[in-house]
Amino acid sequence: MKKSLVKKRSPIKTAFATSFIVSLAIFTTLFAMNIDLVTEFFGDNPTFRWIPQNIGNNPDDDNPSFSESFLEYIENTIFIGDSRTVGFVNYSYLKQENVYALNGQNQQAALYSRFVDLGTGSLLTAAQAVAITMPKRIIISYGINQMYSDQATFIKYYSELIDDLKAASPNSLIIIQSMLPVSYNYHIISGKPYLTNDNIDSYNVLLEQLAKEKGCKYLDTTPALKDEYNSLAPEFDSGDGLHFNPDAYKELLRYIEQHRVY
Repeated sequence: MKKSLVKKRSPIKTAFATSFIVSLAIFTTLFAMNIDLVTEFFGDNPTFRWIPQNIGNNPDDDNPSFSESFLEYIENTIFIGDSRTVGFVNYSYLKQENVYALNGQNQQAALYSRFVDLGTGSLLTAAQAVAITMPKRIIISYGINQMYSDQATFIKYYSELIDDLKAASPNSLIIIQSMLPVSYNYHIISGKPYLTNDNIDSYNVLLEQLAKEKGCKYLDTTPALKDEYNSLAPEFDSGDGLHFNPDAYKELLRYIEQHRVY
């Protein structure tokens, strides 16, 4: 009587299959527990950008637009500003196409400076660029590099910039973002005595008033980065008292997500 033949599995193939299944299960569990864990594993990589999803969504909000994902919200927004806005791109939190920003720029220079590259063959001003892209919303974050001006001049140029953007893209919602804080001693180490947080607060009051006068929205993001002393919290300081580290941009995105403006 012939013995039945039993085909043995290759131990190498079995080990590989088992290892693959276990690894997949661990990764899936981490993803289900918290998307941030996955982000920390991959790091701040342009191919795996951290975008908070549905954090703080309030089903009681009487706003149907709030049901869109935060990724969609960001993709429909253009951020205009200076080096502190550039940081969103430098740390790979936002795509370059959503950020029109230039180091050292202020609202006065933004009126005529050609610094936006949309692949048209020539650089464009911010207003010329939004005339082409027509975004749903524009978040403007200027001011820190214009604080050497008196308040009337400061507001004059900001107002003119808003007028240009409105004329270029009439259907875009324009949001004026508050100027963010600096370190408690930045006015000393920078040699710019006017750059104090109390002074920044006073200019932010003017920006909020300007938003009302122009029919824009105002977004106060200062609580996201301030400490109990009304200064830039040390854990968000890049080291120079003015610019931010990656954690600051993550916190800003969290705050913007929880305080979406429509």
